[in-house]
Amino acid sequence: MSGPGAVVFSSASGGIGVSAFAAMCARTLMKRDRSCVLVDMDFSAGGVDVLLGQESEGGLRWSGVSAPLGRIEPESLLHELPQWEGLPMLASDPWNDGHPDWWEIEAAVDALAQCRDVVMVDAGHAGDWRKIPIALHVMMVELSVLGLARARGALARLKDRGVDGDGGASLAVADAPLLLVGVRPFGAGHGGVVTERDAKDYLKAPLAGVIRRKSGLGKGLLAGLGITRIPRRYRRLLDDICDRVEERCCDGRRP
Repeated sequence: MSGPGAVVFSSASGGIGVSAFAAMCARTLMKRDRSCVLVDMDFSAGGVDVLLGQESEGGLRWSGVSAPLGRIEPESLLHELPQWEGLPMLASDPWNDGHPDWWEIEAAVDALAQCRDVVMVDAGHAGDWRKIPIALHVMMVELSVLGLARARGALARLKDRGVDGDGGASLAVADAPLLLVGVRPFGAGHGGVVTERDAKDYLKAPLAGVIRRKSGLGKGLLAGLGITRIPRRYRRLLDDICDRVEERCCDGRRP
């Protein structure tokens, strides 16, 4: 893969807002004049174009990706992708049996890395991102007892540094920094939420920040209306993460 690698957003728990958070990070980077592309790698339960309200837009999805001889022409691929507010997206479409072969995954990500500053990978809680080298890994952790147990299991698998599920080298876990982002369970009041301190003690790692899901944002996403506005309370954390993305992917170069 050309460049330092992709930025992966993942979680051990489904439905906690990984896709939306990855999209908001990409949008924040674009406001800094960084060119980005969002790649949906949750091949069994993805569909970031639908989440962002772009399902009716024409363009290429994973089911249509083809890589003759393991190579794809970068600009041609980029221009075929649908966009969300100027952000190109390579979306997963599992309803069309859109799980690509491993060489198509590598070819597509490599091609997009050649023509964008940052490749943002929405991995959800799937594991196909392990087939590509990454520059930064952002793992979202639900601040519940079950969410933390799942996260600790995922961290243990990452630290194993062994081989991936297909028997190949797990490049993604080799040298990439890991940021943990806590997510308060949706609808939780003052009770039932693990504190940031307890999460740090249990996971033996600090949290980069904690987000509380906004009901208005959630309703818009569930209705397929996308993200109309980034909540103000998210912006400091998004800026902190984007600082790390620029440090890892842009070598401090000014846009």
